[in-house]
Amino acid sequence: MSKMFKSINRAVKKLTEEAPQGNDQMIIKVKRLDSRFNRRGHQVVVDSGTVPTIEADNYDANGAYVLVHCKYFNQLGLLHRQTLDIKSLMVKKVLKEVIGDSYPGISFNTANIVLEYPLRCLWHYRDEIRFVAKEDKKSEKGRHLKLLLDFLDAEFAKLDADYNNYMEQGLTSFDIMWTLFKPGELIYTSFDGHARVFETKGYKEQSISCTIYGVIDGTYIDYNGDEFGYAQRYVLNPEFDGTRKITDLDAFPLKFHPREKEVRHDLISRGRKFESLAGIHCMDYNGPTISGAGHWGSKLFVNGRVMVDVKTHVHYHPEKVVAVSSLQGDKDKVKELTDSQNKPRYTTAGYHNGVYYEEVASQGANNVTMNVTLPTDGSGQDLKNKGKQNQKSKAVTVLTEEHLLLCSSLIYGFALNEKQWVQLFVDLLQPVRWNTVSFDQLVLPKSQKQLVKALVESHQTSTSNFDDFIAGKGKGLICCLHGSPGCGKTMTAESVAEFTKSPLYTISAGDLGADPAEMEKALSKILRLCTIWNAVLLLDEADVFLEERSLHDLGRNALVSIFLRMLEYYSGILFLTTNRVKTFDEAFQSRIHVALRYRDLDKSAREQVWRNFIEKIESSGTTTAIKEADYDFLGSVLLNGRQIKNAARTALSLADNMGEKLSLESVKSVLGIVEAFERDFKEMKKPEDIHS
Repeated sequence: MSKMFKSINRAVKKLTEEAPQGNDQMIIKVKRLDSRFNRRGHQVVVDSGTVPTIEADNYDANGAYVLVHCKYFNQLGLLHRQTLDIKSLMVKKVLKEVIGDSYPGISFNTANIVLEYPLRCLWHYRDEIRFVAKEDKKSEKGRHLKLLLDFLDAEFAKLDADYNNYMEQGLTSFDIMWTLFKPGELIYTSFDGHARVFETKGYKEQSISCTIYGVIDGTYIDYNGDEFGYAQRYVLNPEFDGTRKITDLDAFPLKFHPREKEVRHDLISRGRKFESLAGIHCMDYNGPTISGAGHWGSKLFVNGRVMVDVKTHVHYHPEKVVAVSSLQGDKDKVKELTDSQNKPRYTTAGYHNGVYYEEVASQGANNVTMNVTLPTDGSGQDLKNKGKQNQKSKAVTVLTEEHLLLCSSLIYGFALNEKQWVQLFVDLLQPVRWNTVSFDQLVLPKSQKQLVKALVESHQTSTSNFDDFIAGKGKGLICCLHGSPGCGKTMTAESVAEFTKSPLYTISAGDLGADPAEMEKALSKILRLCTIWNAVLLLDEADVFLEERSLHDLGRNALVSIFLRMLEYYSGILFLTTNRVKTFDEAFQSRIHVALRYRDLDKSAREQVWRNFIEKIESSGTTTAIKEADYDFLGSVLLNGRQIKNAARTALSLADNMGEKLSLESVKSVLGIVEAFERDFKEMKKPEDIHS
């Protein structure tokens, strides 16, 4: 602290040496004035304590006093306003150096400095002013500053007494709570159970919905998809009676926190995590999210994979973009703006042959805009010049510990299961644990598994430049999986996503709608997202879009035609599942790269499915009483894969409830219920079949 004060004093000395000679002739006193209404109803300024006359006001506003204190009275003679006019150039220059423009609503860089009461800004910076005065006691500047300090000490005598008394006990009252929030002070608060720290920029009392609040104007570090920067947030402390512990306030200075060191460490660690989430990331998430803007949106619980991608969110929801001010200086801002005019702007993005490409709009000859596709690393960095550009990028984006402490606790992401953009709590984001062995557990003929794996790996890693005669067509991998329910069609797509470590985006006809225009809009958005995220797209129960066109149903024809056209230009991996391959439109045959038929599980396949689920239960730490000989019976029961999974889960719940291990007997109890339902279902369906 003393080093800072010495630095301020040196700067002030340099400035005050240039003060006009007239300063040493100033009257080192406080001129006290009253502004009152005379008998004619005119407002005049007179010496404090005197009665205004009907004569004109002869007071010279530019008198030679160091300070001029003026009280303003209304026509009823009641005091309603006070000002302090700083006349001394040396005092002005000290205040300019010590405070400058750091206090909101007041500038000490102007020629005339007239401060309105209450003088909160001078109370906050009294120690800094006192240090400068102490270093130069005997000079004219020192005497001017001493006059100011003596005046302030007298004005703040009662406030200082209350403040010191409360501070000794760690208390505050609402009336003097503003003393805690000096500009630059780090403020600790909590949003939805997650700690936050803001830097104070200002404080005021304000009525909101008929309640008085102490409103702290705070800044923090956020990310808008392009850069990190300072963002603004108002933090509220509601009015209260009497006194309250400082640490019981909704927001209070971080230095009062009993675990300040631990909080700093935790928030800096979270800040590093927040910084690392710039770009595109597939993460695991389990907990509440916020589906609206700010901290006041509705809550949505998410348990599953999410895509953290602020830039894409901004593209689709520009109204929710976070306004940030650059961490660089004004000169850097100008340079960045100038440089950006000479750089290509990225318009679209996506993976192709395992490399991320971005479509670049650049100026060619004769100022004609051309679209050029360049390979990038997924963040807009040209791979050819990646080394040089990365050095510059890191220099711009690396945050200091002071920045990391202020980082937001929220970041925008897309919940894949809920298909919704939400704000995710950074603390709850975890790296994905990819189940790379799930494909090996898939119960399929060996030849089919090898074919699917080879095609997917080839599509992911291929560097071939082979393309259609029309650019952009036929670059995707379209797989049609058809067969009876519960034979592994959906699990195939899920397993492919796991072993390729790609997010899985699952949609159905309900997500796209039945209106052709709405369907085209929704499908276009989904295909673009899957391209940007390198996701595996699964269209489950795709019958409605694959059904053969007819002359009588123009609406369905439009849906099929749109789907065919968009499928042609999709460059990612798409799995279509259906139970009705016989109704396919012929045009789909040429667009499907591989069609796999899933037959009903035979006895050995059912045994293997049972083994997989029992082993999964045991690998989670739960012991079972299933014996090797039991699998022969389990495999003999005619069930599909989904029914086996449901039976195993239900039997485990039944055994847990009875305090027993999972055994063949508990499985048989569940299978009896399943068989009864199957029998009833078939009996109820027979009359309908006969009637039809």
